[in-house]
Amino acid sequence: MEYSRLKETELFSFFHFTEIGRRPQSSGMMEIYLKPGGFQEFIDVAMKVDRAEGVHEGVLILDRDWIGGPMTVNPFGKDLAKSFVEAVIHPDDKEKASAIVSTIWNLSGSKDDVHYIHEKSEKQAEQLETLTSVYYGTEKCFSLELKKSKLLVENVEDVGRSRLRIVISSLEA
Repeated sequence: MEYSRLKETELFSFFHFTEIGRRPQSSGMMEIYLKPGGFQEFIDVAMKVDRAEGVHEGVLILDRDWIGGPMTVNPFGKDLAKSFVEAVIHPDDKEKASAIVSTIWNLSGSKDDVHYIHEKSEKQAEQLETLTSVYYGTEKCFSLELKKSKLLVENVEDVGRSRLRIVISSLEA
């Protein structure tokens, strides 16, 4: 996806992302740093783009304390994570990535007050259990290679804080 098209997605319009800096990479890529309109102290985003501004990698980093865990899940955090995956994943992989998007969107903590109009199917309940555990902070890493992109979700220590990092990389040269 081109960076200009990415800027037209819900990720940018709803969360009001703006560029805060650019840094050239030795590979000829440019790393673009972004911040949302709110909660900036908890959220970091970087995009690696080529000279034609094609997006080769997107990284979203969220503070663990802010997004929650098994007891409570911050709805803004999961909405941001879902929107990031939807926007950055290669268009040819969107259908297969829809299970990831819906898993993130349907996260809830054991103390969250959640009401379902329809019961969750058994398939939904079992779907991507590892991804859910990583998002909650109880497991280290989830990785999925699709046709044209790779998704990595992992818990990391960054700038002295526990954080959740979501990396979407292009598998195309």
